[in-house]
Amino acid sequence: MEMQEIGPARLYLADCLDVMAGLEEESVQMIWTDPPYGNRNNDGDLNASLAARTGRQAEPIANDDAAGMRRVVEGMLAHAVRILPKEASALCVCCAGGGGPNGPLFAWLANRMDAEGLSFFHCVIWDKINPGLGWRYRRQHELVMVAHLKGGRLLWRDPKKAAANVMPFSAPRDRAHPNEKPLALVRRFLDLHAAPGQTVLDPFMGSGTTGVAAVELGLGFIGIELDPRHFETACRRIEKAVSQGDLFRAQEKTRPSQTGFQFPPNDTVPG
Repeated sequence: MEMQEIGPARLYLADCLDVMAGLEEESVQMIWTDPPYGNRNNDGDLNASLAARTGRQAEPIANDDAAGMRRVVEGMLAHAVRILPKEASALCVCCAGGGGPNGPLFAWLANRMDAEGLSFFHCVIWDKINPGLGWRYRRQHELVMVAHLKGGRLLWRDPKKAAANVMPFSAPRDRAHPNEKPLALVRRFLDLHAAPGQTVLDPFMGSGTTGVAAVELGLGFIGIELDPRHFETACRRIEKAVSQGDLFRAQEKTRPSQTGFQFPPNDTVPG
């Protein structure tokens, strides 16, 4: 296990289940993560394209088979119950594809996030605008599954504001990771849920997009990545974000709020 501290970020090169087992109770207010989907889709064109662009050898994503994915996601959600406080948010990206030998992942994940100490709250659609891979139905969206602790409340930064549950953001073109998400999408979710000074955990950090968004928003960050190549990329990206942080926040103060539309008087966000 390797650990680096970069500004408000604590980054681990390790198995997320090992690191999460050592985190203190109620020490993380929000989990945002994009785990393996368990379908080996990234073994093909996306990984080959990344390898051609970066000069790195194409290698499969760890735990991206059905059994490996369920093992690490099950373990991550089990640890989440201990490390989240009563007012918290747990968000997990998943594939919106259909059946096949592994069954629909989104259905399994929703059911798992509604059990064993967690309560499923909502499903948000990420509209990628342009269709991607697919057979007959080409995939133009993925899902962000939202949960909180059973008996607790969803962490939501401004209870007077809400957001649409369909969010259009184009997928990044020059990816540092075959499954990299748009920085603007991740920032949107972190800004809706977490307030400056709170801590966000990403157990499947990849190339560090969550960490960059957290730094830009003044959040603490814990990131965990198993692949040394992607861990190195994440460290570089987050280090750059930290060095540019003061300039970015100064620019943010001059921009209008993007957290969502205003509720009518006396209306609040449930949960």
